[in-house]
Amino acid sequence: MKATLSRAAEGWMAVPVWFGLPVWNTLFVLLLLGLLLPAGCRDRGLKQAQEEARDAKAAAARLEGSLGVARREITDAKAELKAVKQTRDELQEQIDKFRQERDQALALSQQARDLVTNLSARADGQAGVTAGLEKQIADLKVLVQDQQKIIEELQKGVAAQPVDAETAVVTDKEKAPPAEPNDKP
Repeated sequence: MKATLSRAAEGWMAVPVWFGLPVWNTLFVLLLLGLLLPAGCRDRGLKQAQEEARDAKAAAARLEGSLGVARREITDAKAELKAVKQTRDELQEQIDKFRQERDQALALSQQARDLVTNLSARADGQAGVTAGLEKQIADLKVLVQDQQKIIEELQKGVAAQPVDAETAVVTDKEKAPPAEPNDKP
């Protein structure tokens, strides 16, 4: 570095010169650079912070929009859930009603089955009784025919010979078959 004296100050005070400028000017420039250079860095940091703030605001706006959409979807989902619960309750009521009707139908079918079984048993018993009664009727018809023949023979014999009434009654009782237990005397 070459220090020279400035011409203006040759007599009074000598000022060193640096790169052709007095040192105090150089110091002033360096001081200004020292002050302005960090200020420029602060400005860059401020600009970056402002950009980040803008980005954050934009992201917050997007998030608020997404939050609004999510709230609407939640509201819609809640309404749909409410409708589904109501439908479920209505279906449960129908199911309960159908179960009750089914139980009643099963009870009625069981009663009908029991009645059919009872009637079938009675019918089977009645068939046996009916067959027995038909046999008795056939036997009685044969007996009646035999008695008719006997009566006809007696009437022919009575017409041929006179018999007193007391002997005819005894003869009829002797020839008559035994009385049925159900007949009234």
